[in-house]
Amino acid sequence: MKKMAALLLAMTLVFLGACGGGSTPATPTTSEPDTSSETIRVAAIFSGPINDGSWNETQYNGLKRIEGRGAEISFVENVSDADSVEIMRAYAAEGFDLIFLTTNGMQDLCFPLTGDFPDTTFIQLNGTVISDNFISVRVPNEEQGYLAGVIAALWTETGTVGFVGGQEITPIIIGSLGFQQGVDFVNDNFGTNVTAIRVNTGNFNDVNQAKETAISMIEAGADVVVPMADAAGVGVVEAVEERNIMTVGTGPGHAILAPDHVLATIMRDNAYVYDAVWEMFVSGTLPTSVEAFGVAKGVVYARDWLPVVGADLIEKFDEVMARMAAGEIHIDRGL
Repeated sequence: MKKMAALLLAMTLVFLGACGGGSTPATPTTSEPDTSSETIRVAAIFSGPINDGSWNETQYNGLKRIEGRGAEISFVENVSDADSVEIMRAYAAEGFDLIFLTTNGMQDLCFPLTGDFPDTTFIQLNGTVISDNFISVRVPNEEQGYLAGVIAALWTETGTVGFVGGQEITPIIIGSLGFQQGVDFVNDNFGTNVTAIRVNTGNFNDVNQAKETAISMIEAGADVVVPMADAAGVGVVEAVEERNIMTVGTGPGHAILAPDHVLATIMRDNAYVYDAVWEMFVSGTLPTSVEAFGVAKGVVYARDWLPVVGADLIEKFDEVMARMAAGEIHIDRGL
């Protein structure tokens, strides 16, 4: 494996004594490079573990797809926003062509330094800034939250549903707002009177905290509780299974964890976003404004329907999906 002295030195300085929600961040993992001078070098700085069954895992899948197209890849997982700056700088100094910044909390810290590396292109997921070499793309959390809210409100028998968010950053806040509006849509259009309880725990890694938050919602009467908390979402799924209620998965791992308790999974398939960014990068057609990748582009979608979910519910859900894809549903992001 190629030696990356500058990067490894930076990793040592950043991660001495550091931890990410109780787990020590991994050292950079780099694929064997192609010896061709045309090889494109791609790095990703993940805010959580690559096996979180959610946000980071789908991005890692996308990074592996890029590797399959001939790129040399490297990544670091479990990186805090504060630590992302030195890792980004080290990757850029090492000559990486494309660097993915995987949560919008990294934007304000990293963007001011990107001008020092004009030969590197930085891709900010869920960012708001565009410059010559800093490109923001958006995966609409509000669409995922809205669709999860629709399913939860159509399923509930108690009339109370819950949403457990993670770190209180813009994507999670608007995901929560979307969930509420999805519930409101069902109330307004299908004659229900469902109440949504929404809490952001402030943490993407604390599984126990997310679990306790979900349990408190269940004890308050919720019979569907939905996570949007990356790795911490595992705690919500555990609570749902233990208390024998239902959830709507927001990552590919949730249906695996509790196969009898996940009504469906609303995917934000970041692997597709990586595919699209790769194509735009190699063709020189990166966007000049923030581009959204949601329902209309096939990035946000439903899968893994539980057999007990009736055709009537799925038909109503599909109607909402079609209206969203057509731009007929407006979700207020509160911004």
